[in-house]
Amino acid sequence: MSAKPAAERLTYKEVIVPILRGKCYQCHADAAENPSGKEKIKGKLQLTSIAAIKKGGDEDAAAVPGSVDDSLMIERIRLPHDDDDHMPPEDKPQITEGELKVLEWWIAASLPEGKNLKEAGAPDDVIAAAETVKSDEEVKKALVEAFAAAGAKVAAIAEQRKAMEGAIAAVSEHFPNAVGFVSQQDSDLTFTAVSMRKDFSDEHLAKLEPVGPGLVDVNLGATSITDAGVGNLSKMPKLRKLWLNGTKVTDTGLDAVMGLAELEYLNLYGTEVTDEGLKKLSGLKKLKKLYLWQTKVTPEAVEEFKKSVPDCDVNLGIKVE
Repeated sequence: MSAKPAAERLTYKEVIVPILRGKCYQCHADAAENPSGKEKIKGKLQLTSIAAIKKGGDEDAAAVPGSVDDSLMIERIRLPHDDDDHMPPEDKPQITEGELKVLEWWIAASLPEGKNLKEAGAPDDVIAAAETVKSDEEVKKALVEAFAAAGAKVAAIAEQRKAMEGAIAAVSEHFPNAVGFVSQQDSDLTFTAVSMRKDFSDEHLAKLEPVGPGLVDVNLGATSITDAGVGNLSKMPKLRKLWLNGTKVTDTGLDAVMGLAELEYLNLYGTEVTDEGLKKLSGLKKLKKLYLWQTKVTPEAVEEFKKSVPDCDVNLGIKVE
């Protein structure tokens, strides 16, 4: 936080600017002020000066002196986080309640600039909220560090993706278009046998070994894999989602599944799994979704299972509390 007491900080330069720099400049500043070093001015709206804030962009003024409710910036900040027009975007650091209190007061007070908070007449609750606002230098430093870390992460992911190219190519020779990255910004892999269904067997599952360490989503639903082949899943330690629905997998095959500690989603719909098999899954503490419809698992076994994994939503075709 700033070494200077909030009441003595210049209202615009030392309180408002740090808030906007930390939460808004990434989308509404030229290259000189944007923490990314690149110009980005969404909706032609710049927030780097009072003149620009009053001018606005494609729509209304970001701030209307003396009128909080007519100020587009406040309107957008108040929107639900999942609204497309919410500011900042949902995946960015959000305006805190204290920061919003300061911004609303500043607009209601007609955007004071040269005076400190006390001179501008800020009430005690606004001054208290401003105490939590970091100095502009602290904000700049934090942003530099954040962008450096993000850049390093992007570079690391790019390196990981490149290292996987050979393995992906090898697997793709057997299964064209079946394996790929979860997203363009990720090094995690996904595989689906949906186009092969019953033509995909234990022998085919073994051929995924080159990409096994990178797989997080694997869809083997309605394939011909059996307990004998499921052992290959142990070579996929990062698995988060696994579809085994409509396969010949039984309780025996779940010996391989019980070691997948990262598993969050498991579909066993239409298999021969029983209460004994479900017991084997009680150590999967990250499991959130488990589908057991048309299996031999009983409601009583599910109730017992949920004592070990209480956060797991178990779908048995009936509601199990």
